[in-house]
Amino acid sequence: MAVADSRHCEQTLMFTDIVGYSRLMGRNEAMAIELLGEYRKILLAHIEAQGGQLVECIGDAIFARFDTAAQATAAAIAIQQHLQTFNELRDKKLPRLQTRIGLHKGEITLRDGAVFGDTVNIAARLEPLAVADGICISQTVYDDIRYSLSAPAKRLGVQSLKNIEQKIRVYLIKPAGINWRDHLHYFLRGLNKKIVAYRYPLVACVFAIIAAGFYFIPRWLVPGYAANYVEIADFQNLMNEKSDADYFSAGITEAVRSQLADMRDVYIVDAKEGIRAPIRLEGSVQHLGDNLRIAYRLFRRKDNVQIAGGKLDGAYQDIFILQDRLVGEIARYLADEFDLQNFRPAPLRLTGDVTAYDYYLRGLEYLEKSPSHETIDASVQLFNTALVHDEKFSLANTGLCEAYRLKYEQVKLAHWLNEAERYCLSALDYDDRSIKAYKAIGRIYSEMGRYDAATKYLERAISISVDDVAVIVELAAVYNDTGEKEKAEKLHIEAIRRFPENWIAYDGYGYHLFRNGKYNKAIDVYEKILDITPHNALALNNIAAMNLFNANFDKAAEYFSMAAEVEPHSMVFANIGSMYYLSKKFDQALLSYQEAMRLEPENYQFMVYVADTYKYIPGKEDLASFYFKNAIQAAHKEIQINPSIAKSYRYLAIAQSYFGEISDAEDSISFAAKLDGESIDVLSCKLRVAIAEKNDGKIKSYAKKLLESKYSDKLLLANPDFGVLKEPRFSDLFDRTR
Repeated sequence: MAVADSRHCEQTLMFTDIVGYSRLMGRNEAMAIELLGEYRKILLAHIEAQGGQLVECIGDAIFARFDTAAQATAAAIAIQQHLQTFNELRDKKLPRLQTRIGLHKGEITLRDGAVFGDTVNIAARLEPLAVADGICISQTVYDDIRYSLSAPAKRLGVQSLKNIEQKIRVYLIKPAGINWRDHLHYFLRGLNKKIVAYRYPLVACVFAIIAAGFYFIPRWLVPGYAANYVEIADFQNLMNEKSDADYFSAGITEAVRSQLADMRDVYIVDAKEGIRAPIRLEGSVQHLGDNLRIAYRLFRRKDNVQIAGGKLDGAYQDIFILQDRLVGEIARYLADEFDLQNFRPAPLRLTGDVTAYDYYLRGLEYLEKSPSHETIDASVQLFNTALVHDEKFSLANTGLCEAYRLKYEQVKLAHWLNEAERYCLSALDYDDRSIKAYKAIGRIYSEMGRYDAATKYLERAISISVDDVAVIVELAAVYNDTGEKEKAEKLHIEAIRRFPENWIAYDGYGYHLFRNGKYNKAIDVYEKILDITPHNALALNNIAAMNLFNANFDKAAEYFSMAAEVEPHSMVFANIGSMYYLSKKFDQALLSYQEAMRLEPENYQFMVYVADTYKYIPGKEDLASFYFKNAIQAAHKEIQINPSIAKSYRYLAIAQSYFGEISDAEDSISFAAKLDGESIDVLSCKLRVAIAEKNDGKIKSYAKKLLESKYSDKLLLANPDFGVLKEPRFSDLFDRTR
């Protein structure tokens, strides 16, 4: 058999997608197919004109490659301009033909016309980040075209891309112009992010948090719960025969979590997600030959008081019996601890074949790693081997379903999504009560835009497991995505009514309210989370940020301070300082900013905050000058290391304007604008420089642009650095609010 020729080279890859194509197919299939033909004709013409090569057409998406970033960018811009003209000439009653484009440059492997490598995955993940008519590019592309780029661009910062281990710095190009709606889109995108990894609320030079968006911290809960919460840590692997046997201890941990989750009035949380609860379960697994030992320890976090502990020994072939005994013992101790009715967990419906179970756990280990062709293929092979030993093993079928869904995300071939669907349905054929399989098929159908099917299976899951709040929240999110917002709201409220002590119910509803702009109601929901989990940093930070929106700075500072007690972090202290700064409580602001600087002494942003505060403290002008000078030095140092960070130029401009170096400040802000476009941060920095220059025309112009971009009047007027706006000659800017 001939071996396929392979070669490695550097290419710029393009992924495109039609905006709203699935919805159009559902409304008018004939029109959708006609538009798809026009779309492909336009795109292929510009791809070929710039020397690009089509790799694949996948439904309404196109995958192409180019030799250079300049060629790919030129093609992308030409495509968006052509589509804009196409839409202008069409009947305005017809749907617009719009696309999103993602570009990334990197090393690839070419084999028989197919393209492989992480570059493919990154380019595919960049496309969904773009707004309609927009192009999202990575830093590697931007570095090649930044000096020749004439279209408007906006820096989106470092982004975590789904299933991509490395962080990617991303930029938006939009030939039609970046308007306030686009800035608002990225604000809302930050708001809507699932709370897995976190970033603290970033404080801009004028604390323009409305434009910067919400940045959430993890769901980190600490002792002090009003309800019965138990944290389960991963059982440790003590096997000394094989060094790769962590998969086995992880499998036992998952089985324990799954069975204990059925306990009524007990809430199980996973220690890996950064969740802390008053009661903690730890354990270990040791497999020696045919013998197996499982040890556990259940204890109260406060004073480290042990509730129970023990060891269970048996033959490896009796693993399922040992697991059931283990969970039964722990459940009995938890019932005594929480004064609940005795609970005997139902045995997990796994498999009668221990070898099949072992291969399943091995496949699960690969499935949970950072996705790559190698890890996905390994998991597929192991799950298939499990099915060789037990073809009716439902969880192994579900594992294949998840693996093929990831395979689809890697290569964007519909075949793999169809395979994922097939194995999920097989899993349900063999176990029609598998909540894991129902969740998996629900996610697949949601990704396919088949919301009716997703709804059907999630509703069926709820009918089977009526107390599974996570499934209820997932179903409500599907309703919200299909525009059935009232139905979603009703489902959230019913979940809270039924499960008043389950924080997931409140968290899901709070997220729903955020998505729909109901911030005051969201505050009420997060306050209720604090009734259950008094030291919940997620709720504390979110309540603080929303009080900022309401210009209640003292209240915001109070909640940020409580969050800092849970998780001390430099940016939390900067947030506290900014609340006091906006309240003109400069001594208190200074203390918080100094604490932020203590944690990050080389941070030029914090140096500017400290310097700004000293400006308003009598007799401290020398210290203001000292910190502004240090900020200039630190910003220059950062720019030498990485000249593509707009924030460095913004804070440099602020410090330069303080010393009256207006020309230098304007040069700095010009660099920032090239990197970040007319963002809120850039506009507010321009306003600072214009105020230092005492140029009333520029002051009015920049203030007006800030107000037009939905910058809060209250925040604008509350900022001490914009105090000049309160003078009568600028009153016409705010007449619209009177």
